[in-house]
Amino acid sequence: MTGTMGLKKKKNIIILTLCMVICFILYQLYFFLTITSEAGDNNRVVPVLHLDHEEVEALTHRRSEADKFISTNGLIRGVLFTQISKYRPDYNNEFQCLKSEQKIPFDQVNDDYCDCADGTDEPSTNACVNGTFYCETQHRNKQISFNSIPSSQVNDGICDCCDGSDEMKHENKKLLSQSSSRFFRFYVVKCPNNCK
Repeated sequence: MTGTMGLKKKKNIIILTLCMVICFILYQLYFFLTITSEAGDNNRVVPVLHLDHEEVEALTHRRSEADKFISTNGLIRGVLFTQISKYRPDYNNEFQCLKSEQKIPFDQVNDDYCDCADGTDEPSTNACVNGTFYCETQHRNKQISFNSIPSSQVNDGICDCCDGSDEMKHENKKLLSQSSSRFFRFYVVKCPNNCK
């Protein structure tokens, strides 16, 4: 009698273990199918390049027109470093304006047309009257006003940022340099980097 009781316990333990293994496999399959079904056209994987400065400089000469708003550091030009994470598409491939609840398709960011009422969808262009362009060289210990200019001064042919990052469209053309210590400007082909 005790032998049959021990055999029933072993059968129950084996059946219970088998049920747990099947449930675990089904859960993993459900999890895998859920992840793969979400990876559609709306989600984009953005590769991060691990290149040194010389390789990045070599790639910038082969840039397309669509890449002109990406700096040599791989970041969107004109964005404050603390807000760079907000310039990514959400799961619906939309961008939420920074100072409002308004959402626009991510393709409309930096399209040279002001879609957001606060002007935050055009960080690299002069399309928004009330926009602010943050220069590429940003010092955490200095006031933000030293490193930003009104968006109306972007690509106007005058080097306003100390690093010249506001003139990305006018490279290799005649530009008016930044003000020097003697308060005069001169013509240059490329904006010099005078940041200290």
